[in-house]
Amino acid sequence: MTKVDVWFNGDKVEAEVADSLLKKSWGLSRRSEGKMLFVFSGERKPAIDMMLVPQPLHLYFLDADRVVVDSYRAEPWGIDPRTWKLYRPCVDSKFLLESFDDLDLCEGDKLSFDL
Repeated sequence: MTKVDVWFNGDKVEAEVADSLLKKSWGLSRRSEGKMLFVFSGERKPAIDMMLVPQPLHLYFLDADRVVVDSYRAEPWGIDPRTWKLYRPCVDSKFLLESFDDLDLCEGDKLSFDL
C-alpha cells in the first residue's frame, strides 16, 4: 500500500494513494477511518458514490495545481434510492482527497504532496 504525506495550511496528514483501478473503484468503502488520495489520468469531473461507505466522507477535489476547486460532505447511501447521490466537482479535477475527518479545507487552499 502506497502512502503519501499531504501538506496544507501548516498541517500534514497521511493518505493512502489510490494507484490502481481496484483501489479507485473501492475507495474507502467498508472502512470507518482513513484518507485516500486519488490521481486521475487527466482532468475530469469524476462521479463519486457512497455505496458501502458506513459514515459521511469529506471530498476535496483539486485541480492540476493541487488547489481545492470543490468540496462536499458526502452522505452514505441508505436503503431509500433517494439517498443514492453521486458527487461531482463543478470544474475538472486532477486529484481527489477523501477523508472521514473534516480537514477544514476551502476552495482556493493549496495542497502539497510528492507522487
